[in-house]
Amino acid sequence: DIIIEPDLRTMNKSSLKIFLLLLIPLSFPFTARSQTSTWTLQRCINEALSRNIQLNITRRSNDIYQVNLDLARNAQYPSLNGNANQGFSFGRSLNPVTYQYVNQSILTNTFSLTGSLVLFEGEQLINTIRQNKELYNAGKMDIETYKNTIIVSVANSYLQLLLDNELVKIADSTIATDKQQIDITKVKVTAGAVPELNLYQVQSQLATDQLALTNNLNQQALDKLTLEQLMDKPDSAGFDIDKPVLPEPPTHIDSIPSSLIYNQSVESQPQVKSTELKLAGANYGIDIAKGTAYPRLLLNGSISTNYSSNRTQPQFLGTTPEQVGYIQGPPVTPVYSEVPQYENKTYLFPNQIGENIGEGLTFSLVVPIFNNYIIRANAQQATINRDVAQLNDAYTRQQYRTTIEQTYTSYFDASKQYASAIEALRTETEAYNTMKVKYKSGSSTASDLILEQNKYVAAESQVAQAKYSYIFRQKVLDFYQGKPITL
Repeated sequence: DIIIEPDLRTMNKSSLKIFLLLLIPLSFPFTARSQTSTWTLQRCINEALSRNIQLNITRRSNDIYQVNLDLARNAQYPSLNGNANQGFSFGRSLNPVTYQYVNQSILTNTFSLTGSLVLFEGEQLINTIRQNKELYNAGKMDIETYKNTIIVSVANSYLQLLLDNELVKIADSTIATDKQQIDITKVKVTAGAVPELNLYQVQSQLATDQLALTNNLNQQALDKLTLEQLMDKPDSAGFDIDKPVLPEPPTHIDSIPSSLIYNQSVESQPQVKSTELKLAGANYGIDIAKGTAYPRLLLNGSISTNYSSNRTQPQFLGTTPEQVGYIQGPPVTPVYSEVPQYENKTYLFPNQIGENIGEGLTFSLVVPIFNNYIIRANAQQATINRDVAQLNDAYTRQQYRTTIEQTYTSYFDASKQYASAIEALRTETEAYNTMKVKYKSGSSTASDLILEQNKYVAAESQVAQAKYSYIFRQKVLDFYQGKPITL
């Protein structure tokens, strides 16, 4: 490689500025690579909520209910339509403007505006508005339900990854201890204090613990991938989460009835609100079906005009004297009268359109008498839909009660498990430390040390698992009671 080493002492000020400006962009990639930001739980949740495709589908699908609501509201307003027709007639035909038969080609135009307003229809319109409003709000609750599912899933995956980190640390610490024991055992074997079998046993334990570390790292990689997939984020080697210091769970919690948590939180749950709103919409569906049995009264109005190419307009030219009789004589005297004279001229298009305007206003009453039992069938279908909505509401409440009971039971059990695991780790720590002293002094074998070490590692792992199990269930219960999930 050719290395250019500029002599800054010989550069003038302008050359030095150019050299420094060229170095600035070259330093950016290295700076960006050297800075890696960790992902907090809130950042992961925000990313998942913004990128989740199924959530965006749910949001977009709810827009249909908004359109339906707008349609129902707009149906209250009068309708107005414009019409324009142009016709050509050949041969003998009826002039639609003059209503006279003529034997010639005719060009005709008609223009009209027609409007209609519903005056009464059994409150179908207002009930349709109410129904679509309930369904639209239910759709918004469905969005919140799906968001809650994503939040809980991300929190679970995040805490699982924190647990994986703890287990990897435990495995690393165990391997370091194994290596120390190997060094101690080698010294003893060289001195003839212990048989060589002890060295093989400690080395075998090191291989076993290295395998455990590999398994923990593999599980950590899988759980990291799961979290990235929840955020719809491609797998990245540089992805890492923030590792906050979490408080230790209490070793004792007071038991409260899970029904108390259920009663305090059930009405605020979006999935419960959704089924309630859908039930209200189904009740309006019954009213809509019943409304079709009432008479329907409409007000119709129209304004129209037309044009015909063969229509002429007489134009007054003046008067001329014409003999209308005579007076007998002698002599005979003719009698004259002024007779008006007209000439048929083309009746211009604008004039015809302006002078042929006509208006109309009608009331239309439709009374349903017999419609092949369609009205009754619609009412039956609406009633069935209402019953199904009631069952869905009851089922959703039942499922939420089950979730609360199971989560609270697991939360209470995790607290007891954590307390037991802490006590087991305390006693096992004392036993393990004692065994290490005895092994170092030669009063115990490698098998005894390995057995005690495995029990100690298992106790550490149980404490970590119980801790994160308790934290997750506590966060879920708080979340159900309206508190955000934070670490």
